[in-house]
Amino acid sequence: MGKNDFERKRLEIIFREPTYAPIFKTNPKHCINQFAGLTPYISHKDIINNKIYIRGCPIGSGRSFDSGQRDIIVAYNSLDELVNDGWRLE
Repeated sequence: MGKNDFERKRLEIIFREPTYAPIFKTNPKHCINQFAGLTPYISHKDIINNKIYIRGCPIGSGRSFDSGQRDIIVAYNSLDELVNDGWRLE
């Protein structure tokens, strides 16, 4: 199983059983300018609504059930797109 397959499987579990907002490692392609220094994550509300939006949250803010009102860094149509774009779970 390759690195992307492993990440996709982990994300599939999170979307199937959404109990928290997953946090991602910084992606140098997207975490720049106004998104530099933010913690990338997918909000719990977005997961419940089957949306794949990477949002940015100031470091230290509570994110476990974030309202989903944070700025969207990038949106995807599938988990494969997200993983193939270089995002990795923290």
